[in-house]
Amino acid sequence: MNINVGIIGTGLMGQTHLFSLKKIEEERLLSDTDVHIKIRGVADPDEEKLNRLKLKNVKVIDYFTTNPDDIVKDKAIDVVYIATPTKFHKEYYLKLAEKGKNIFCEKPLAFSLEDIKELILAERKYGISTQVGLVLRHCPVVWKMKQIIKENAEAFGKRLSFTFRDTQNWPIGTGLHQSDWRKDPSLAYGGSLFEHSIHDVDVLEYLFGDQAPLSKLFAKIRYVSPLTQGKLEDVATLNFEYEDGFVGNLTSIWNKAKMDERRVEIFLENGYINLENYITPFFRKLEYLIGRKKKRLNLEGITEEYRKHKNYPKMALNTGPYLFESLSFMESIIKEIEPYPGLDIGYRVHEIIESAYHSSRENQIVSFN
Repeated sequence: MNINVGIIGTGLMGQTHLFSLKKIEEERLLSDTDVHIKIRGVADPDEEKLNRLKLKNVKVIDYFTTNPDDIVKDKAIDVVYIATPTKFHKEYYLKLAEKGKNIFCEKPLAFSLEDIKELILAERKYGISTQVGLVLRHCPVVWKMKQIIKENAEAFGKRLSFTFRDTQNWPIGTGLHQSDWRKDPSLAYGGSLFEHSIHDVDVLEYLFGDQAPLSKLFAKIRYVSPLTQGKLEDVATLNFEYEDGFVGNLTSIWNKAKMDERRVEIFLENGYINLENYITPFFRKLEYLIGRKKKRLNLEGITEEYRKHKNYPKMALNTGPYLFESLSFMESIIKEIEPYPGLDIGYRVHEIIESAYHSSRENQIVSFN
């Protein structure tokens, strides 16, 4: 049995997903099944980009096309990855859903909550499955932080506060981000919070939302650099309050410094958790303290523990979360279970971000039910 995959968009994320899918097949990471992954078609309107991709992948991809509708209409394709600029996500999602194809859609999902509601209705109408590209939910380091919190809840005591800082170099076609569409408001809608720290807002929901729901949010969002065009934020500070009194803040930054990292500190009644210089999948330090007992963790140990927890086969210990993300999606298709995270989780993180924009515009606290 084959799962025939199509990919729409061959920028950084499209190529990342292509690499992950090839690795899953080449290393037979789905070896406990009789399923093979076949990359049937790849689409991108940029012919030069396609030709560069073809040079390295002509033997593993059946065809390359500048017309994404060729992927939509291809009856042999079972699953499609949407890795286009955000503006086009809704258009292709609705076309693919109508054709009954299961979809992996990169974040952000769309420009508005109303658009995302349309995706949810289409998913239900056509009976397809969707996974959203909130990749940090498949990151062993983030998973381990949640395990630490859960397994030591009694020893840690009450939750006090957290600080979360996410800094990234402006995505203007340099450094890690060779595609520059995210500097265009017509393609991206929002800046550092919407296009990048959507991951961080989702991590906060993942780590903390199931203990006590978010109750209040206050945000300040700024447009400092001329690159923002007054529409793409490069500074966002969000202050969170949960129903149990737990409070904290997230700071999201785009600047011209050569930085691309996250830092997290979580303070509890009897200890703390500290993650420093996290650049997927690597970090400089992850440690936690309870009372006077401190423990420092390493990437190899965390990845191996995560692999065993997920019952994944042996693989490189520095494997990044994008491979785990695609592995999870492929398994959900094979086993006919709901992909994770789905559109409901995607909607929730968009809801929080839209509330942050509203809070900043109106200079007021937003309350959640």
